[in-house]
Amino acid sequence: MKKMFILITIIAIFSIFLPVSAGACTSFVIKAKDGSPVYGRTLEWGIFDAESELVMVPRNFIFISELGGGKQGTTWQNKYGYVAINMLKKPYYLDGMNEAGLTVGSLYFPGFAKYQVLKEGEERFAINNVDLVPYILSQFRTVKEVKDVLPKLRVVYNSDLEEEVRVPLSLHYIVTDSSGNLIVIEYVDRELKIYDDTVGVMTNSPPYDWHITNLRNYTQLSPYAPGPGERKVEGINFTPFGGGYGMTGLPGDYSPTSRFVRAFFYTKTLLPMKNADVAVNQAKRVLDNFDIPKGFLRDGTPEEYSLGYTQWSTIGDIKNKRYYWWTEWNRQMRMVDLAKIDFENNAIKAIPLDIKRVENIDDRTSDFQ
Repeated sequence: MKKMFILITIIAIFSIFLPVSAGACTSFVIKAKDGSPVYGRTLEWGIFDAESELVMVPRNFIFISELGGGKQGTTWQNKYGYVAINMLKKPYYLDGMNEAGLTVGSLYFPGFAKYQVLKEGEERFAINNVDLVPYILSQFRTVKEVKDVLPKLRVVYNSDLEEEVRVPLSLHYIVTDSSGNLIVIEYVDRELKIYDDTVGVMTNSPPYDWHITNLRNYTQLSPYAPGPGERKVEGINFTPFGGGYGMTGLPGDYSPTSRFVRAFFYTKTLLPMKNADVAVNQAKRVLDNFDIPKGFLRDGTPEEYSLGYTQWSTIGDIKNKRYYWWTEWNRQMRMVDLAKIDFENNAIKAIPLDIKRVENIDDRTSDFQ
């Protein structure tokens, strides 16, 4: 009881002092009846324009992880090519899929992320936490492979990157493979925690196991509304006004804890989906419920504040290796088919998420002329 009180107090403190809505990301994985896994996530970031691009990184490309203070860590050569979305047009990859279908997302984890200690002589086994996404995408086909290797790595924090980006780069990660296996990766109190008994949902702080415990507060929720018929108690009419009373009590705010609960119930109440195409469509419908309009959430004062709004969203059709996205500026879904990309190319190629930051509207007026 004492520990729970301390944790709640910590959460309250960080909700005051950290820009929580600036990084209010939501992610999930759903499965079609044929077993096809589909991944979805949003990127909320309002401190600045993320200037994200979609980047193709080929096989055999060599990376070196910078650990800060002039120290260099693990050097690796890509086994697999991948596509990923970056930040600030730099190799800070936040989300992506490799040619084997392995999909990785990093989400903001403020107040709780605390990475491992870099010990003298262990630099060649060390990697900074921002590089973990490209490392996983480039080295592994399956979640099992990730679980086998990750304990052998030292994942550390590079404060030089924080100075460059101007905000703490506190992250946790969700990884899914073509079989639908899923893990959540967190570094808390300088220890690696891998959760593979997951519910297929991840948001932000507090840690994943807290969110799972919190779901027990919502066991009364049901998609079924009260049945028809008049209800009176001592002459007072309690008949519902109309439809829409299923899931009454579902939290509606955009805090990480509420979004976790909503994402859980949205994904667990989906009707059976025949295949990946149907699941992609349903993933889009679910993600729309977490889209935050610019200006709705503000951290700070009326005179000086940062916004929390959805800059882009992604869907990964893992079976068919198709990666979809849309943005704040153009909500038309776009897609790249990884099966048709030549990952033997010897150069990294980046393209803007939007060719033009305007809505692509299909004018159907001519259909009536």
